[in-house]
Amino acid sequence: MLNPPVSDHGLPRELGVYVHFPWCLKKCPYCDFLSVARDRRSLPHEAYADVVIAELERRAQSLRNVRLLSVFFGGGTPSLWEPSALGRVLSRIRALFPAGSDEVEVTVECNPTSFDVERGRALQAVGVNRVSIGVQGLDQARLQFLGRLHDVDSGLAAVRDALKSGLPRVSADFIFGVSGQAADAASREARIMSELGTSHLSAYALTIEPGTQFGALARKGKLPLLDEAAVADSFLAVEATLEQAGFEHYEVSNYARNGERSRHNVGYWVGRDYLGLGCGAWGTLSQGGLRHRYRNTPSPERYLAAASSFAHANLSELGPLVASYESITGETALAERIMLGLRLAEGVDLERAAADLGTPLWTRDRARARDRLLGQGKLTLAGGVATIPKRHWLFADGIIADLM
Repeated sequence: MLNPPVSDHGLPRELGVYVHFPWCLKKCPYCDFLSVARDRRSLPHEAYADVVIAELERRAQSLRNVRLLSVFFGGGTPSLWEPSALGRVLSRIRALFPAGSDEVEVTVECNPTSFDVERGRALQAVGVNRVSIGVQGLDQARLQFLGRLHDVDSGLAAVRDALKSGLPRVSADFIFGVSGQAADAASREARIMSELGTSHLSAYALTIEPGTQFGALARKGKLPLLDEAAVADSFLAVEATLEQAGFEHYEVSNYARNGERSRHNVGYWVGRDYLGLGCGAWGTLSQGGLRHRYRNTPSPERYLAAASSFAHANLSELGPLVASYESITGETALAERIMLGLRLAEGVDLERAAADLGTPLWTRDRARARDRLLGQGKLTLAGGVATIPKRHWLFADGIIADLM
């Protein structure tokens, strides 16, 4: 048994832990996350937990002076993972990393096809205190278009079951901006979702990613898409509905009731370190004044075969277990801080970020972009804090790209 990592001098860094579960019942045509369709009965519940724990114990040896803030089980469909096996992983994470002063947020992504009251209670029993339910839509034709296996009633039932199970925090996801959906329909779905009793909602405009089935269809001109103006109308309608219902629009795609922001996701947006575990997981960590990013092998078969290899593996080099490893320069880190921090309502303190990273902020090109965006009203600066006005949030990606 390993002991918790020994602290270095200085204040402890807040750490998030992300655990990837790569399997799902079916690959959705819009999804660009690593997911592999597999029959529920053949899932390697305990074997996968064993390997994740082996990886955790190896990576924990090099982590110092951290405080655990959040744990997030994503996928794939982590609600397919038996709670007992997931709980073993969570228990070992808690044993290896001291917790911060607040309760550690532990989230599991769930699909309606693998969630009910019993599953919610079982997850809570092993230490989960937050779930995110992938409802995705409240129109049957749209759900079929999105490739979802559940219907409208089971999507709503999953959210109600999560609340009924006693889980302290329940979030739900839904997608708008799908071909054929008018703004009033998006507003109606947002209103229904807000009335379920959730404390957090994620509302995503449908985006077409190149490595997906939808991406392939779009390239051939065979995917029906909503025009940009109609997507913008839906975005504004959803925002108005949820803010009227008492939700804070705190990030481009996320809404929370008072105090119920996703602590784990906020960690990404403010540049916090996170440890990635599992097949295909990404992690970004700071050690000895340097920052690096890695990705585990995306092959479930290779990852499962690695249980005995992690103990002696060099995880800072490419190999059977590590598909990607890179050092992050100060300029790259600053660009990422801009890219992610500007998604938040409060924006990002660029001057502080640049000073912390020891990197010049207003290069000639970035200063030109700043001045142009300020003149267009797409960016505001107060002291060193930059924000994107909410009326431009739907186009935040382009604004951020200009500034980067």
